[in-house]
Amino acid sequence: MSMTVYDGVAAIAPAHDGFILDLWGVIHDGRELYPGAVDCLTRLRDSGRRIVFLTNAPRRAARVIEQLDRFGVDRGLYDGVVSSGETARDAAAGLLAAGKIGRRVLHLGPPRDAGLLDGLDFTDAADADGADLVLNTGFDDEDPRLEPLMPALQAAAARGLPMICANPDMVIVRLDGSRFPCAGLMAQAYENLGGRVIAFGKPFASVYDRCLDILDLPRDRVAAVGDGPHTDIQGATDYGIPGYFIAGGILAEKLGLSHGAMPDPDIAARVCAEEGFAPTAMLPAFIWGR
Repeated sequence: MSMTVYDGVAAIAPAHDGFILDLWGVIHDGRELYPGAVDCLTRLRDSGRRIVFLTNAPRRAARVIEQLDRFGVDRGLYDGVVSSGETARDAAAGLLAAGKIGRRVLHLGPPRDAGLLDGLDFTDAADADGADLVLNTGFDDEDPRLEPLMPALQAAAARGLPMICANPDMVIVRLDGSRFPCAGLMAQAYENLGGRVIAFGKPFASVYDRCLDILDLPRDRVAAVGDGPHTDIQGATDYGIPGYFIAGGILAEKLGLSHGAMPDPDIAARVCAEEGFAPTAMLPAFIWGR
């Protein structure tokens, strides 16, 4: 059975009034915008579509907007941003208020994300022995390896500390095809050690609820676009909305594609079956069309 493949967003736009769009792998690769992405956003807005960005970035939504500003994505091209980091922050505040987690936090992640819980009633812990909680925001850009983190993870697991994972993604892919590990990989390692993980972001329903509040549209008029099989597409499927898969992202190498190349429908169907996900259809990239 072949996969339905469209050459761009123009083919799907008439069926939907609103779009929930991933950022990494769809709009940009963390360093630069993908070719055609801003043009596609502009055409959607010109045709009256509402847009919200939903990202598994382990930082607050305001910082994501600032990054989009730096990339040159005009704020008029979208209606809002929902981030896994913002959702994790809100949930952590609620868990602390309910007495379900402690105040002392061991942060494992790059320094730029260390302030995710700033302004809340948490304090920093230097190590697992002095912590009540582990906040996982991913890997340091300078050393994106799991091995150096294992002693801290083992110590935290031995003490039964809960881990808040602010990004369930396992990996992201840059425009040049290079891959970078995400916080989900660390969370998986922690679970393998017997640790308890509380994760926020896609594919969990709470972030989609936030998106629909911003879009202010019926669920049956909204679709999602992303390149994460088990986050973007699984999240959309579980939430009951169409999920369109960007072939030139995480699975580009397995699909035998460079970014923006048209996927073969038969190969696409086989890869989806192997990966265990079922998108509504595939797009080569977030482009309007050829």
